Amino acid sequence: MLARKLSVDQVNYLNIILMFVAAAAAFWRPFETFLIVYALLGPLHYLTEISWLHDRNYFTGKKSDAAILVVIGALITIGSLRLVPDMPQHLGTALTVFAFGAALIFVLVKNGYGRAVLLFLLLPLSMLAARLNWVSSVFSVLLPTIIHVFIFTGMFILVGALRGRSFSGIASLVVFVLISLSFFYLYPGSNVYTVSEQVRNNYRDFQLLNYYLMTPFSKHDFDQPANISEYIHFVNNVLYSSHSAFAVMAFIAFSYFYHYLNWFSKTSVIQWHQIPKSRFIGIIVIWLASIGIYAYDYALGLKWLFFLSFTHVLLEFPLNHLTFINIGKEIGAIVRGRPAVPVKVRGGSQPSYLTRGQKS
Repeated sequence: MLARKLSVDQVNYLNIILMFVAAAAAFWRPFETFLIVYALLGPLHYLTEISWLHDRNYFTGKKSDAAILVVIGALITIGSLRLVPDMPQHLGTALTVFAFGAALIFVLVKNGYGRAVLLFLLLPLSMLAARLNWVSSVFSVLLPTIIHVFIFTGMFILVGALRGRSFSGIASLVVFVLISLSFFYLYPGSNVYTVSEQVRNNYRDFQLLNYYLMTPFSKHDFDQPANISEYIHFVNNVLYSSHSAFAVMAFIAFSYFYHYLNWFSKTSVIQWHQIPKSRFIGIIVIWLASIGIYAYDYALGLKWLFFLSFTHVLLEFPLNHLTFINIGKEIGAIVRGRPAVPVKVRGGSQPSYLTRGQKS
């Protein structure tokens, strides 16, 4: 197959092309692009990445560590979908903070007793932190969305560029940054784009992300009527008519579209597609069913896939922590003058921890 013959440089250049494809679609129809790729590519991404992470012990060395993150994902799903009435306020935020911290503990601490003590201390700290408005903004809305699809994707590209120090790796990072900035300088005026009522209805569950990106974190407390009124004003008078709101939406659409394209372009280097036949069939069946549900009722599709969508973010936390750690190591190696050691993995030439299977 052609995909298996691509070199790391070729994959990097392919991804540069995919960045421009995603950017063009986002410039043209930002709301529609986001909704289409979220429904078509999102479910397949969740399923294949969870499968890939599973085969690598979720980069913690123990598959049992992932069980904690899955349980947290289930609890957040129950709370978000209001399957149980009167769930404690800020519970979802506290659980997300706990999952993020727990993932770091799983990566750094191997001693069982040490892990238990740290997790025990982390729980009350997470509950206290969740009461802060900015923590709620970051961990409830931004971390599972734009931070996951944009910041973490950028970190994967960065660590690849640092590791390989190839022109193609550096070029892909530069293009990624420049395209991301271009939406705030080049987006056309609001008079050239009209958002249909159907698109607005389908986007309703995502509107909060745009509001959080366009307003100070201190305003993200909807307990006060004034803030609710401000949010309603934003949706009715800004989100679907403002030039700046369209620029932000184009950035969001690009981030999601390229996040998915980046993942699916890496079959030749991370080999995520080499999975057992029975699992492959199951993934395809769930994916097609999900597309059908989205086509029937977009809001129902979001509810149907909420658990998979959120849990795949949680399960990637250990890998995210490892990536940040290895960025520091690669910068240190460059300062010390160590030569590049390219390895074929996600995002181009990146550190071997992304492909090696860890023993539990």
